Amino acid sequence: MEDGSIRARLDLLLTLKDATTGLPVQERDVRFLRDDEVVFAHGRGEGSYVFINVGRENGLMRVEAYGFEPKQLKVDYETLDPVLPNIDVFLIPSENTHRGESILSLSGRLSGLEAVEAIHPGRPVTSIREFDKKKRIMTVFQPNRRVNLTEIYYGLYNTEKGTFEDLEVRDELPGKRVRLKKTLEEDFTLNSPICRIIFGQVEEDGTFTLRVRNDGPNLTYLVKYIVDGQKRYKEIDFHNLEGVTLE
Repeated sequence: MEDGSIRARLDLLLTLKDATTGLPVQERDVRFLRDDEVVFAHGRGEGSYVFINVGRENGLMRVEAYGFEPKQLKVDYETLDPVLPNIDVFLIPSENTHRGESILSLSGRLSGLEAVEAIHPGRPVTSIREFDKKKRIMTVFQPNRRVNLTEIYYGLYNTEKGTFEDLEVRDELPGKRVRLKKTLEEDFTLNSPICRIIFGQVEEDGTFTLRVRNDGPNLTYLVKYIVDGQKRYKEIDFHNLEGVTLE
């Protein structure tokens, strides 16, 4: 008797996040194209979509969600978890978003540009107390409430140098501690601010877009951009963008 069972394999998990807030994209009008062909995904809520039995070939995936700019990403299984291959996809809200929120946009083109992101130094979520480099465990200051740094990516702000280092939390531990996915590469000072990262989008020709919510009087961000492998930083006031560009 032949085995009539049907086996399902999860080939990819994409989690869509709003680049300006870090929160899951709740919009359900979403379409996925792999190598220019529409591919079906099962929505699992909180911006998560799973692809079942679609194969694990490397290629390009295009994400189109209503109210957001289209996003193209490379899917390279050699860099993903073999058991649960997953990618966080940060989508930039359209300037004319259907929800009516005010969005401020920095855009342009810079040859050799590879990535662009930003933090708001005036809006830290916590600060660093100590770091065990061998165990990759960071202790933070956050009195009277539970630490929650597991859902969003963060930058450790160096107030003296005017730079920041990306942090990605692996898991949360008791005692206001978290374990990072990789160790800190740069030195830090006690009580250095930890801020949420806002991700921009860069095309192959160096065209870039970085957008923030118009949600306060102080919108001065520290922008980090990588050009030909070199990190550059620039303070930008999103209330005063006339003539501002990356160079």
